[in-house]
Amino acid sequence: MVRITASLFTLIAMSACTISDSGSGFDNDPTVSAAEVQEAFAEADAIGRAPQTSFGDLPTGSVNYAGKLGAEVSGDANGSILGDLNMNVGFASNTVRGDVSNINLIDRDGTPNQRFDGRLLVDGVETAGQIDAFASGDLTGVDVSGDRVDTQMLLILDGQVRDDFGRGDAVFGTASGQAQGEFDLDVEGVFYGVRD
Repeated sequence: MVRITASLFTLIAMSACTISDSGSGFDNDPTVSAAEVQEAFAEADAIGRAPQTSFGDLPTGSVNYAGKLGAEVSGDANGSILGDLNMNVGFASNTVRGDVSNINLIDRDGTPNQRFDGRLLVDGVETAGQIDAFASGDLTGVDVSGDRVDTQMLLILDGQVRDDFGRGDAVFGTASGQAQGEFDLDVEGVFYGVRD
């Protein structure tokens, strides 16, 4: 847990290349503000300290959780990413489905740099409150020369159902993996969501 919490605070401190859309032909302007980035990191820290839901208190049926996925990235871009997480946990069917969209690259000072085009699809299983899933998909960004570059990202999501304000009303866990293609990234971070 200490490593995860430390990772949250270092997300803002990581550096990123300044990237601009010099005629690449698509809108990659950031879609979050610096204040929203800080708010997301604070919320992740709070939910990360919430207790895991006991087996007897797990929700029944299907529950939608909305939140964020934030991670340090290194490689062809060095910095952090922040995206919107939508996750449906089917407690009766033991399924996890959803997506990560609106993925933004964040600069060293916490300023959003650009938005990647594309999304990651979430697919996995829930077992007694444990979440084991993959988030994968194709992303497009702009490099330092202003050229469009594509990559395929695959993340492993490993987490639990948590008690934030109520029983089983949140999810939290780690998100780690890689992106490979015209730009390569190592990704290490967390995800969280609250009952929608």
